[in-house]
Parts: sequence; C-alpha cells; structure tokens
Amino acid sequence: MRNVYIILSQTGTLFSRLIALYTRDQYNHASFAFESNLPVMYSFGRRRRYNMLDCGFVQESFTRGLFSFFPNARCCVLEIPVTQAEYDVMQDAVNSFCQNYKQYRYNLLGVFSYIFGIGLVREDYYFCSQFVSYILNYTSFWKLSPQFTRPIDFLSIPHRHIIFEGRVSEFIALHSANPVPGEITPVL
Repeated sequence: MRNVYIILSQTGTLFSRLIALYTRDQYNHASFAFESNLPVMYSFGRRRRYNMLDCGFVQESFTRGLFSFFPNARCCVLEIPVTQAEYDVMQDAVNSFCQNYKQYRYNLLGVFSYIFGIGLVREDYYFCSQFVSYILNYTSFWKLSPQFTRPIDFLSIPHRHIIFEGRVSEFIALHSANPVPGEITPVL
C-alpha cells in the first residue's frame, strides 16, 4: 500500500471568500500530493498572486507562492491509502498534467455552472476539486463526478486519515521549512 494526500484549504483571497459565501464550507480549495511533508502540491488556481485571470494547472507549496502570503490560512491534510497500481496510474496522470501544463486552464464557467446544478465539462479546463476528483477516479473507492465535486466532499473518503488540521504556518513549523515569499512557481 502507498499513500496519497489531499490538502483542503481556505486562503482568504477574494475569490475563495466569494466561494465560501455560497458554499458555507470550511475549506474551498483542494490540492493533491504524493508526499506527506507536501513539498509539491498539484492543483488548479491562479499562477500569480495579483492576476486572477492567469489561472490553470499549478504546482503549489506552503513555503512559496500564494500560500506564503497567507500563513494563517486554515488547512486540512488527508492521508489516503491506495494500492501500488492506483498510486502509479495517479502519478502518471499528474505527470501528464505537468508535462502539458500550458494547455490547461481554470474552469471558471464550471464553478458558476455548478451553482446552477449544471455539470460543465470542458476539455483541458478544471477547477481545483474537479482536478483532484479526476485524479481520484483512478482509484476503486472514488466515483463522484469531477464537475460536481466540492473540496469538502473529500472528507467522505473511506479510510482517510486527517494527519494535520490547523494553520499553514503551523504545518511549516512542524516540517522545519522556512517560508519564502514570491510568486507561484509555474510548472516546468
């Protein structure tokens, strides 16, 4: 058995606060990772702090990029056991996103269509929880439609363990990392 990690967070950006007004959920962003200390997390979101229009597939970290500007952001880290075969296929899928990152865009229309109960699927367009759900669909235990998945839905995963819940700065302190302010690192 191997483990994968889903990170739920609420940064406090204007967009995340607007989503929270609608969902009333504690967490409104989701990321995916392969390592428990989260050196690299994968998701869909903004690529630069001050540019809400430049959004797509991103590699995130608690010590750089957008999270470094929100050290008091709340987060919840889920550890999920998967088979070696599931782990391998999920890693291949994420690697494909990394290699082709320029073709992917943020599915803003998908976020708004969700509000009206319409599942909008657009090729190469994802929002954060839609991406994580898409990756989890390579497992035997996850069958939700990605276009209807909210970050909070990942708390219903069977056999998941919450390995951390608190502030980003507390997670960094536990893992002896030093935050470095800067822009979000684009996928290379």
